[in-house]
Amino acid sequence: MDEFKEEREQIKTAPLSKKLQYFKDYYLMTTLFAAFVIIVMVLLLRSTVFRRRESLYVCMVNFQAAEEADKEVAEAFARQAFSNKKDYVRIDANTYIAVDEAESDLIKYSYEDKEKLLAMVMSGSLDFMASGEDVMERYAAQEWFDDLSQILDPALLEDLEKEGKILYRGDVPVAVSLDDSALVRENYEYKGKEGEALYGGFPAGSQRRDLAVLFLTFILGR
Repeated sequence: MDEFKEEREQIKTAPLSKKLQYFKDYYLMTTLFAAFVIIVMVLLLRSTVFRRRESLYVCMVNFQAAEEADKEVAEAFARQAFSNKKDYVRIDANTYIAVDEAESDLIKYSYEDKEKLLAMVMSGSLDFMASGEDVMERYAAQEWFDDLSQILDPALLEDLEKEGKILYRGDVPVAVSLDDSALVRENYEYKGKEGEALYGGFPAGSQRRDLAVLFLTFILGR
């Protein structure tokens, strides 16, 4: 210990180059390790404190989003629906489903996206789905969508039925027309089969149904 104290006293008056060498020999690795630990802790804290929460997942099947779509739809809805800025809406406009071979541009994407949609429905993580009538009817036949009469306010459903804006599977209302939605029309271009009417429905098993209903009324302007 006496030798160590003596060495430290000598370093105090030593040239800068010797001080640097002393630091490298005795403290460099400890300092680097401490800095690494601090950086990791800061990153973990930041990811925990500032992490945003996905509070609604919307899938726009066979659509292409305009440049301002996130701002005009997702962010605008989040401002209306959420008081906590950590909550956000994910609107997926990168899923493509080909219903027949005429849609050759979509076929190469179709298989993986079908599997993704199925997995999301099975897990209850898909809250709202919009697409052309042909796509919606295909999945309605597989009982993907819940009965609107069990979801929507009766007065709203009655109004939509009178306006001819409900898609049925048998006698069950399963989807709502989006053709008159200015938000959809101005922010998303439909890339599926030309001329198909656009509909939106609520996949079975969704855990965030109230927010999904609020999203539908938002894009309908009601």
